[in-house]
Amino acid sequence: MRSYVEASGFPLVEVGGIPVPRVIIGCLPFLGESYQGEAKNRLYVERFSNVDYTVKVLVKAVEDYGATAVSAVPSMEGRLASLLLEAIKRAERITDVELALTFCLRIPLRMEGERIDDYRRWASYLNYEAKLVGENILERYLNDPILLCRKGWKKRFQYTVDHLGGYDRDELDKLEIDFDRVKDCLDCFRDFKVIFVEPGSESDFLAISGRLDLLEDLVSLLRNEGFETIVLGVHHAGSTIPILEDSEIEVDGYLTPVNKLGALMLPNRELALKAIKGSSKPVIAIKTMAGGRIPPAEAFDFVFNEVGVDACMIGVGSLEELEEDFSIAKRILKGLDEESS
Repeated sequence: MRSYVEASGFPLVEVGGIPVPRVIIGCLPFLGESYQGEAKNRLYVERFSNVDYTVKVLVKAVEDYGATAVSAVPSMEGRLASLLLEAIKRAERITDVELALTFCLRIPLRMEGERIDDYRRWASYLNYEAKLVGENILERYLNDPILLCRKGWKKRFQYTVDHLGGYDRDELDKLEIDFDRVKDCLDCFRDFKVIFVEPGSESDFLAISGRLDLLEDLVSLLRNEGFETIVLGVHHAGSTIPILEDSEIEVDGYLTPVNKLGALMLPNRELALKAIKGSSKPVIAIKTMAGGRIPPAEAFDFVFNEVGVDACMIGVGSLEELEEDFSIAKRILKGLDEESS
């Protein structure tokens, strides 16, 4: 079986000393998330419930484009998550190519044994970032095109802001991580080639809440369990990256939304880009096409040429999308290589 490095059709970048393809296959469409509304989500759920179709997409990605890295989540996240891991194994056997996984880990935060409320978590972000930018940014939260894809987002978030608010200091001091759950998640990936673990956007919450101690404990656990390369997933780059850069937590990079529209680039596009460009660590872009709202050529030109990210994660919802998106990404990266040489 050829290694993911040997078979890669994309240039590689080092992240934590590990070679990472500059284009990674994103997992969200395989898990039924389109960022284009419930009807499209249902279409994706139906399409990728057929594991044979997922295998076709992965095999084509490997054989036609040399895409040898793919994002995945633990099988305990649901049936589609489990089917994706099955599809990855089948694609490896068919292509005789090792697929490298980037493992997205939702951080299981608890408070007095109970899961924290996601809407109060977002209200905490709002409180922090309104002070950071010195203005009321509620409308930005309410009308972000990607956040609006969450069912009932606008109504529920407005209610939380008006009646519940974010978490206070006493509550934040009670935050915990369910490390037994983390270990169960890690066990799902023991038989895969994992090139990095990505603790999810709960990283933002731990950073802005002043609970870097918990984040540091998580990073230590991951490394002690044999997952050496850690890339933090952040959706509040303008707030979180500066905090992390000033901390003593040793992570290897950041994975964050980067797109021309500024969708889910918080607290705003300007501060997010400033933090991304000023990062001392590699940055991997997600939400590059803002959930299908930006044409791929325009999207990839922006992230690779204008922003200069190190790598990009691209989710594809069909064989046709794969052909369009990966051929364009390959062409743009080839042009960059030619310019640099």
